[in-house]
Amino acid sequence: MKKPTLIFLLTCSLICYASCSPQKTEKQETGQVEQAVDEVRCMPTYAYSDSLTQGSHKIVYSITSEPDTTLKVIVDEDGMKYAESRWTLSIKKDGQALFDRSFTKADFKSQLPEDFQKLGIMDGMRFHHAMEGKLYFNTCVSYPESDMSCPFLLTIGPDGSYTIAPDNSEPEADELPPTQQEDGV
Repeated sequence: MKKPTLIFLLTCSLICYASCSPQKTEKQETGQVEQAVDEVRCMPTYAYSDSLTQGSHKIVYSITSEPDTTLKVIVDEDGMKYAESRWTLSIKKDGQALFDRSFTKADFKSQLPEDFQKLGIMDGMRFHHAMEGKLYFNTCVSYPESDMSCPFLLTIGPDGSYTIAPDNSEPEADELPPTQQEDGV
């Protein structure tokens, strides 16, 4: 089951943010939208699990995410505040724990441009494919409420080891949204 990478990244970036915990109740009028001063926005919690067969092995994975208030709050150029999220990936192979680890933007810091280190949040993770005993997951660090993102490929080895690398792959024509597909495709 292959889903469009580009659509995934755009969807992650456009998820509506819910209020985590307003720190003040004072309101201020901003254009036509009323907003609490010092309100911290965060992504909603997320939980997904699925399974697949890889050779003779049954793989079960789960992906969860929740706002992490212990991490530094991100303040964008407009003064909007966003909570960081903590994403957890758990994998069982034939019923035995293979991998269980949480990720935040800090895990990608060495591979992020400086502006994404300062203003980005980790905002998505999904299974991509399995090949030669390895499992591949797409993830990204993005500016909150925007389509600006740095995609990564998280690779889990058959022994539970992992690597994180920038995902520079271009989506294939059948992965592009209908407005970006070539005519006749």
